[in-house]
Order: sequence, then C-alpha cells, then structure tokens
Amino acid sequence: MSSIFTSRVTFGLIAGLSIPPLVTKFVLEPYFIHTKFNEIDDIKHDIDHIGWHVRNLEELKGLKGDDVYVPVSYFQGRY
Repeated sequence: MSSIFTSRVTFGLIAGLSIPPLVTKFVLEPYFIHTKFNEIDDIKHDIDHIGWHVRNLEELKGLKGDDVYVPVSYFQGRY
C-alpha cells in the first residue's frame, strides 16, 4: 500500500513541478507578448492619427513650411 501511495505522491509532485512552467513558457507568455505588441501598434496608430490631424489643422490656419508639425510617420516612407 505504501509503494502505491508513494508513487502517486511522487507522480503528483513531479507533475505539479513540471506542468506550470511548461504552461507558462508555451501558452501564457506568447499570449501576453502578442497582446502587448497589439497594444503598442494601436497606440502608435492613434498617435500618428492625432499628429496628422494636428498638421491638417495647422495648415488650415495658414502655417506652412517648418512651422507645421510633422508626424513621425511622415519620415517612415523615406528610410
């Protein structure tokens, strides 16, 4: 009886020590990293949209040349 109990306890301990790190490494970590990249892309898009909106408003006011705000995405096509 004690050998069966010991093997079950040993199996439970080994499973309890090995399964959580594997789940974290291959399931949770990729999910959270992908979510963070999506949030970063959304923030970049929103900031770029605001930048172009500010530029258009300044052009409507009559500003031209170096006085106009230049969004970051304005330079991305050049490099």
